[in-house]
Amino acid sequence: MQNSQPTSNQPINALTVKELEALIVKIVQKVLKQETEKLETVQPNNPPQAFLETFGTWEDTRTTEEIIDDIYSNRTIATEEYS
Repeated sequence: MQNSQPTSNQPINALTVKELEALIVKIVQKVLKQETEKLETVQPNNPPQAFLETFGTWEDTRTTEEIIDDIYSNRTIATEEYS
């Protein structure tokens, strides 16, 4: 039975799919941890969750059709070339 954890001196083309998946997961976890730590040191008073909570759904009293009509009616076509 093969070891499911790759060794550091094992060539990548010798790894099984399961070993490659484990390696990718390990790398992603390490990078996510590093990036999260960077965010916390750069913005200690504004954690990522607080930033994500500022996102929400679009709020408008108009119907979809009214919004689309508004977008199209406010478009302009340039009659001059931009330089």
